[in-house]
Amino acid sequence: MGNSVIVGRGSQQFLKDRPDTLRLFLYAPREDKVRRLLSRGKSGDEAEQLVDSVDRERGVFIQKYFHVEWPDRAIYHSMINTAIGDKNVVHTILDLIQTLDAKVTA
Repeated sequence: MGNSVIVGRGSQQFLKDRPDTLRLFLYAPREDKVRRLLSRGKSGDEAEQLVDSVDRERGVFIQKYFHVEWPDRAIYHSMINTAIGDKNVVHTILDLIQTLDAKVTA
């Protein structure tokens, strides 16, 4: 079986006991999320409401179905603030994968 990326609410909970997974939590400051939505054509009010409602709904979903707070920090290998830029996020993830691969093969 090959490598894959699984993204979605609850995936981290389903995979938390698997030693062959890398669980990452990507987050951004509220202002960055709003700015991203504004660049996609949302109004200021709409962007702010969307940011607030999406985060709230994610928390409710995880609590309802998995009975844990969101984000459940203990199950992630790393939490990355995307404010460092897309390229830096990618490099950080690739470095982390390489580090963990080296640890497994050692």
